[in-house]
Amino acid sequence: MKHILVLAFILTVSALAFSVDKTDLLLSKNYLMDIQSLDSRDLETKAYLTLAVGLKYRETIQPNYKVWFSNLYSELQGEVLPPYLQEAIEVVYQLVAVSTVSALNMLYSSESEDHLLKAVSLRAFFYDWVDTRDPRSAKQIAETANELIDARPGQYFPYKALLELYSSIGSMDIERLMEIRETVFSENLQGLLGDDLIESEFVSGLTEMVIEDFSRLETEDPLSSYYVAMSYLQLGEVPQAWEILDSLDLNQIPPRFASNASMVIGDIYLEDGNFEEAIERYQEAARFWPNNSRAIRNLGMAYYETKDRDYYDLARFYLQLSGFEDYDYAVSSALKELRRRVIFELALVTVVPLTAVVVLGLFLLEYFSRKRKSSQERKAMKEDGGNDEN
Repeated sequence: MKHILVLAFILTVSALAFSVDKTDLLLSKNYLMDIQSLDSRDLETKAYLTLAVGLKYRETIQPNYKVWFSNLYSELQGEVLPPYLQEAIEVVYQLVAVSTVSALNMLYSSESEDHLLKAVSLRAFFYDWVDTRDPRSAKQIAETANELIDARPGQYFPYKALLELYSSIGSMDIERLMEIRETVFSENLQGLLGDDLIESEFVSGLTEMVIEDFSRLETEDPLSSYYVAMSYLQLGEVPQAWEILDSLDLNQIPPRFASNASMVIGDIYLEDGNFEEAIERYQEAARFWPNNSRAIRNLGMAYYETKDRDYYDLARFYLQLSGFEDYDYAVSSALKELRRRVIFELALVTVVPLTAVVVLGLFLLEYFSRKRKSSQERKAMKEDGGNDEN
């Protein structure tokens, strides 16, 4: 009896493993990791892994994924795959090895209604739209994502694609964004899509809604915390923004956002007259993202406003490096003053001492010339008693 129960358990687990819908995995947030985690190593699983790796390459453009895809694709050559799976792999091959345009043309010409190809299609058109903002790709994203939501409710990527689409300049649609928001809360998808919803609301300028939904979601995601802090800041509620940013681990958010957060904290310190803390935060902002010209500009202004001449060279260096001189009056005025100081100090260090040396030299020359002349006159008087008129 015991052996029968164990066998039944093994068969049940095996059945569950084989019942996993791999198309749903391709629509998940961590699709590559999810497909890699499958225990099965059959031909179909390898084909799905090939799809996931190829799509991951197109998402990240990291060469290691391209090499991995090429190896998997070569291993599948000569194998007999179902037509829907073979077509999806060929589309991804075009996406990786040929061009995005070639892959999209295959998708446009395809008459397949298979959900796998639609999942591949959604990611392909989404990646193209992210790069090009092509309205044709945007249209395909909307159509395909809604079809997949109807056919496979509760999957991550169709909602994610629509959130990105409806919160982007050029295709923004607040009404449809609110419909997705309502679905997220009514269908209990907060854990799956809550942080993505916060991001889309912030990008759309819905700052008050960001704060409201952040409180409803009770999320601890660092990036969502950053968005709500920036929302407080935009509403003029500096203490609330400061409280969140000061406790946020900036190493857990993208470098550009971490740089901006450090700069904001530096601005608060600078406004309070705490120059040392402000300078430290601006330096941190520049380390997170060296191209943050606003942080470089503010660092230069912080050095300048210390009114410490030991910092003037650093102030001039960073203000010139920022590139703000032509259209920022404060920077322009500070640089003019700093350059005048350089000229004045140069005069004090070089011109004045040189002038003093020249004057002293002329004085000594005159002195010795007069002394020599007087000596010559006395000698002449002594030799001829002054009878020689010369």
